[in-house]
Amino acid sequence: MAAGIRIDDPGPVLREAVAQLRPGEKANLVAPDGRRVALIVAVRPECAQPMSHEEWMAEWRALSQEISKAWKSDKSAVELIAEMRR
Repeated sequence: MAAGIRIDDPGPVLREAVAQLRPGEKANLVAPDGRRVALIVAVRPECAQPMSHEEWMAEWRALSQEISKAWKSDKSAVELIAEMRR
């Protein structure tokens, strides 16, 4: 369950609350009326550095190949979604 951080907390309190999140942890940013206005997700240290376009494309190609190997249907994902929408 995500923690709640009030949006109207003073800057140092808000910064400290965000700094205490561990990589992958989530916190809701909450308005004074209790309404959730944002979701904060702490990034992993390795994600903090931007990757090059080539690295990004290689990661997506690898993911695409992994999904293709595990795909069990004769139909494509696009065909299945089109059928679901009918």
